[in-house]
Amino acid sequence: MKKILTVVIISLALSFVLYFSFKVPGTELRDDAMGNMTENQTVKMIVVPYFDPYDPQWNQIYEAADKYPRTIKYVIINPCSGPCGDSLSEDWQRVISNLKHRGIKTLGYVFNTSESIANIDYYMKSPVPTDGIFFDNESSTNNLQNFRQFSDHVHSLGGIVYINPGYNFPQVDSYITSGSTDIANIHEIESDKSHHILINEELSPTKLSVILGNVTSSDEMISKLTEVASKGIGTVYVYGDSYSALPPFFIDEVKQASVTLIKQ
Repeated sequence: MKKILTVVIISLALSFVLYFSFKVPGTELRDDAMGNMTENQTVKMIVVPYFDPYDPQWNQIYEAADKYPRTIKYVIINPCSGPCGDSLSEDWQRVISNLKHRGIKTLGYVFNTSESIANIDYYMKSPVPTDGIFFDNESSTNNLQNFRQFSDHVHSLGGIVYINPGYNFPQVDSYITSGSTDIANIHEIESDKSHHILINEELSPTKLSVILGNVTSSDEMISKLTEVASKGIGTVYVYGDSYSALPPFFIDEVKQASVTLIKQ
């Protein structure tokens, strides 16, 4: 009898643990037709904060990341529209460290006309390195053959290759399917044209992002997040009129992203 009681208690304890282990913030689980558990992914965010490393707005990013963990996935590090000086300053290294501590991937900013091994190393061989590179304007023309040397170098350092053509040009797919690019931003700035966003549905949502600007209200932000997620795009940033300031609805955006499901 004592042995049976022990087994019952253990079974109940395991059921309790399993139940709560599925209630992970940022995801929901459902039963599929075969009775297996499949994960419904929620929208992730890339934040574009083009302000100084000592700007108090960083605290808003840290606080939002603490409150809604695993929702802010990427943050761009942009000292001077690219590298600034011989090495990343201690102020920037501190920002990177604070973001990494919260599980956020940091991306060093490089414009496509400034692509070089040295500029990649500026970020990725710093004492506190970024997790990858954000190649702005890359693949706006078909430059894949030349770009491979830079993407290969980032990958050799264990980094993420994130490109921003700003539009879903025909060649973007080949950047991704070739393995040279990990994620591509296929729409930038014009939120009023978001209905024109087209994607290759064979690509995983984790491979695609959009950045939507000129959004003025929380209601509009929620509408844009929902629209983007319904297209099967996994990462988004909705902002106001400038990258130099977080939108007034920033904390609401992180909260909304954390519960907005992506079309699979």
